[in-house]
Amino acid sequence: MKKIAFAAIAALIAAAMLAGCAGTAPPESAATPAAAPVSVATLAGPTGMGMIKLFGDGSYNVSLYQTPDQITPKIINGEADVAAIPSNLAAVLYNKTKGAIKTVAVNTTGVMYILENGDTVNSLSDLSGKTIYATGQGATPEYVLKKLLDANGIKDADIEFMGAHADLANAMAAGTVKLALLPEPFVSTVLAKNGGVKVKIDVNTEWRKIYGADSNIPMGVVVVSDRFARDKAAMDKLIADYGASVKYAVSDPNAPADIAKQGIVGSEAIAAAALPRCGITFTAGEACRAMLSDYFGLMYAANPDSVGGAVPDDGFYYMP
Repeated sequence: MKKIAFAAIAALIAAAMLAGCAGTAPPESAATPAAAPVSVATLAGPTGMGMIKLFGDGSYNVSLYQTPDQITPKIINGEADVAAIPSNLAAVLYNKTKGAIKTVAVNTTGVMYILENGDTVNSLSDLSGKTIYATGQGATPEYVLKKLLDANGIKDADIEFMGAHADLANAMAAGTVKLALLPEPFVSTVLAKNGGVKVKIDVNTEWRKIYGADSNIPMGVVVVSDRFARDKAAMDKLIADYGASVKYAVSDPNAPADIAKQGIVGSEAIAAAALPRCGITFTAGEACRAMLSDYFGLMYAANPDSVGGAVPDDGFYYMP
């Protein structure tokens, strides 16, 4: 993930604090206006898949973005009540805004896989001496991959980084890259284009071997503004609606078409192929905190800046 310009964040926070709001209370006889839709920001891809039913619900105004950098200012200046973002970005924003957000749930786990154009890799030990292409240098993919290699005693694997998931996926599909770490839905895109490419290692499965059978890599989370978190009725509704949406996304045969229609994934076929490997969930409360604890510990040890300089304290979590 790109480093966030903290100076820009500070400026945005200052601007938000200086902005005033004024209004006149309506007369007692006036009808109570309908509540404004909850403003939601999410990313295309697995991060947004689980909230597909919120797109068609008039209670929510959902905006879809392509990169985390586009969502960051929406959270900071209060334009987004709710956001689905990468887990480490949530930690960065919490630390840099002095607790202006709360994390409600993990909404995406896993999603990363090692693919091979060939048939020489069947376990992590087979990566010894090989070159693995990856994206996400300085972010979750790099730190997780290095942790898995180190935990399995693999010292001689070479990691070559490319800048964009799409570039690596295209190279893998074309056959110019033989071994790659990629997330969904790029995995399904490659498999559809090149029948010789196979999924060889589920990174999330290997993570569980280190951190326990109940653990998963928390790739994405749902956060809310601290102001929104204080509205219990609104929070209860969000949690119920999001949970129902996740159930629809992972079990209803119509979900892939809806996901493609909203532009979350490029096509219905790719959405259908990718969904089983996307780890769509809504894990809240203590289970959310436990899952993120291992992850933040790893990220902080690898690079404290990746979580905003400190592992988030308990105020980071919304406890229903």
